[in-house]
Amino acid sequence: RPPLARAPTPAEPCCKLMFVGGRSGQREKLGHMLLACDEDGSALRGMRIREDLRGRGLSKLLLAVWLRLCLEAGLTPRTRTINKPLLSLSLAAFGFAPTNQRGMLVRVSAAKRARDCVRSTSAHAPGRTAYIRTAFEAPDAATLRAAVDRQLRHGNLELGVPPAALRRALTLRGGRGACTPKRRGRRRPLP
Repeated sequence: RPPLARAPTPAEPCCKLMFVGGRSGQREKLGHMLLACDEDGSALRGMRIREDLRGRGLSKLLLAVWLRLCLEAGLTPRTRTINKPLLSLSLAAFGFAPTNQRGMLVRVSAAKRARDCVRSTSAHAPGRTAYIRTAFEAPDAATLRAAVDRQLRHGNLELGVPPAALRRALTLRGGRGACTPKRRGRRRPLP
């Protein structure tokens, strides 16, 4: 389950969507997203994936989870300025498009790790192209839902909270713990 944590930033209210997983009961941090909290939307500011897990398609899976949370909560997913070419490519796979003409189109190497990644503005450099220095907007809801379902293998994601609670958590309108699923047994107060 992806817990939410408040991530203060001087520019705007944000939350950190953390992804944990593991085998045999061990819970390890896989990565996280920094999300700007708007009243009617959730805006991706950035994503970090553990370096030893990169190159396995995890960014698309984590984006699909975030997008499903937005769709279920009735929020508009968008981004702030994205400067990471590989993240830009992952967003494009879901149909996201640059919002302005000031973005820069760069070629991206096929490297799996960030330190091996090469950015070039040369038209003759090998690799794929991606936009950076621009924000992105989502496609229409039907197109987005279809892309998310394909990535999540036809929608196999079970949410443990109602959409209203999810909306309050992603917009920081419900306080810390607004998205915490109910536990069986004795409940402890939130700090």
